[in-house]
Parts: sequence; C-alpha cells; structure tokens
Amino acid sequence: MKQKYALALAVSLPMAALSLTLQAQNQKIAAPAQEHILVTADSEEGGENKKETLSGINLKPAAKGTFQLDFAQELDENATLQVKNHAGKTVFTKPVSIADKKNAWSYNVGKLRPDTYLVEVKTSNTTYWTKFKIGN
Repeated sequence: MKQKYALALAVSLPMAALSLTLQAQNQKIAAPAQEHILVTADSEEGGENKKETLSGINLKPAAKGTFQLDFAQELDENATLQVKNHAGKTVFTKPVSIADKKNAWSYNVGKLRPDTYLVEVKTSNTTYWTKFKIGN
C-alpha cells in the first residue's frame, strides 16, 4: 500500500512541476514603463520649478580614455550642463546655448573615473537629469 502511494506521488510531482512551468511560460510580461517622465514638479515663488529626465542622452568612450556626452533636448532658453560624481562634486560644467536653434549637443567631458555620475542640464525653471555608471 505504501509503495502505491509512493509511486503515485513520484509520478504526480513531475507532472505538477511541468504544469507550473508551462503556466509561467505562457504569462505575459508587462511592458516596461516609459523612461522620460516628469518625476517631480515643485512650485517656487515666481514660477514653477520642474525636474525631468534628460532625453536622447549617450555617454560613450572617446579618444585617449576620455568620454563623449551627446544629448538631445528641446530647450526654450540657455542652460548649464553639469556632470557630478556620487559625492556631489562637479567634475564638468559647460554652458548650453540655444543661439544656433539646435536641439542636440555634444561635449567631450574628459577623463572620468569608475563611478556613478549625475548629468544635469539646468534652465531657470527646469532641471533635466540622468545618471550614468562607469565601471572598471
């Protein structure tokens, strides 16, 4: 009698595991959330101050161990580009001019050590940002 129960259990466990595996494979995975969304909107005296993620950004290695930063953003006014390390120290800063009516910029930010960097483009009422991690 014990052998019958043991045999029945031995046969049913793999079948149950296979059933659960098939159910898991047939479940649909939710689509990833949109990347470029408004994360905060803080009101200040005299106007609205917003923080939004920076779109179309690319940080890639360039010549001689330096890095090239490219980004696209529709700006209504001149801005300031800042790159800060994880400790909050500014390692690169440059003005971003809209005088040429362009919406894409490219900068050689020099050598960057392995770290997590915050890239910010600040106008008078909006801060666009993103983070990059540079490994060893």
